[in-house]
Amino acid sequence: MPPRFIDQFDVLLFDLMDTLMFGGNRFSADEDYARTYRQLGGTYLSDRVVQQVIHDTWCRMSDHYGDPAYYDNFRPADQYIAETLAAMGLPPTDLARLHDVFARHELGHVPDGHCQALRQLAQTHRLGLVSNLWSGKTLFVDAFTQCGIHDLFEHLVFSSDHSSIKPAPTLFRLVLGTLGVAPQQALFIGDSVERDVVGAASLGMQAVLVTGTREATSRVRDNLYKGKTVTDICALLG
Repeated sequence: MPPRFIDQFDVLLFDLMDTLMFGGNRFSADEDYARTYRQLGGTYLSDRVVQQVIHDTWCRMSDHYGDPAYYDNFRPADQYIAETLAAMGLPPTDLARLHDVFARHELGHVPDGHCQALRQLAQTHRLGLVSNLWSGKTLFVDAFTQCGIHDLFEHLVFSSDHSSIKPAPTLFRLVLGTLGVAPQQALFIGDSVERDVVGAASLGMQAVLVTGTREATSRVRDNLYKGKTVTDICALLG
């Protein structure tokens, strides 16, 4: 079998959303946050207030997410929710439950085929994860454990633990340092040109763009990205 492109690297580093996990980030105007709140046992706040708190928090975080001034000061969702409650003149009585609502709407699922691909890749490479995660990591770590893929990764880096987001080099440096490898030894796989490819390249890492998402597909179609692409991580096996 001829060498694969990935075989020149010791470590494969993955993005999370729309690379490994799909169907998350459900924050459209139609989302029923109040229903999730009630399912979690919430009774203190009205439906209207719950809807406003989560919506306003998501809008503020979205504004900061696109602002380079916040790349190394992007705080986790619970801090933004606390500020939203304070701005509305409400106490932080149900802060933890509201954060759980936010996290459940951010959470997606990892397809079985992707889990199997990761198991095969782990037989030949060291694996790591670098994710721009807005909420706390608990539900996401649990999802990895339930899928049987948590222990395939030597290190998981979630931005909500560090108040820093890609494309800033902070999280990339953290995972490389923890794994003890030089940038040239690692390949980054993600779906965002700006966040993943450019961020990795700033440290000298090569990257592969996953084109299964709308942003990545349009970038390739419009000839704005000339680098290596795969439709999904399963294609790395070939």
